[in-house]
Amino acid sequence: MPDREEKTASLREPLLAFAAVIAVAAILFWAARTVGFVQQIMHGAIACAFLFGPQVAARFSGRPFDPQMAGITVRPLGPSLRVLGLAVLVTWPIFVLGFFLYYAAICPRHGSLHVWVEALAPVCSRWRGVAAWHWQVPEGFLVLALSQILVVAVPEEIFFRGYLMARFEERWPSRRRLWGATVGWPLLLSSALFGLGHFLVDFQPARLAVFFPALAFGWMRRRSGSVAPGAVFHALCNLLSEVLHDSLFY
Repeated sequence: MPDREEKTASLREPLLAFAAVIAVAAILFWAARTVGFVQQIMHGAIACAFLFGPQVAARFSGRPFDPQMAGITVRPLGPSLRVLGLAVLVTWPIFVLGFFLYYAAICPRHGSLHVWVEALAPVCSRWRGVAAWHWQVPEGFLVLALSQILVVAVPEEIFFRGYLMARFEERWPSRRRLWGATVGWPLLLSSALFGLGHFLVDFQPARLAVFFPALAFGWMRRRSGSVAPGAVFHALCNLLSEVLHDSLFY
């Protein structure tokens, strides 16, 4: 049995890596608001932090990190495709319905916005109303799709579901089974850090809600053995959200 100091050390590396990567993302995000050059490189630089953060952290700590064991692989392809299809069929109808109901309830049809509404959903100032909804795909959709998968979903899934979950599994091996996947504290903790990390970048309370899709991404990682289906699903969910926003907001 490892002693208490070894257990603490096993958490120190991933938590410090999380803090460092989120700090980089936050600095770039706020600097981009005033510096044009930073705005141009921000998304790529943040993606690099997520992609290379695990290897840098492992090198500094001297602990081995096996990307394939962490699920950073496209194999096995068959189970990954089945898990991806299942996730879309089960969650998308619920997500779309929840999207409509949430904004219909929180966004007023007329009048000024309350302070708490502005904090939770600042887009309410551009709300069309459900009655005025019309299907609209964002401009440059192909570029947006490539950006979502390569710059957003893949780097984040490698860091949170690949690296962090693998490190937490070393400390708290998952033993409970949920719909064919072993889950436990690593899933909950990595999902909580996913939500917290989003909030700490731009300080929008609504960003904490990404904790819930993170549970699905993590389950997909455990069920398929790969971060690939979660990364594709992550990108598809972001694209669906973009389409819904363009369809319901000015």
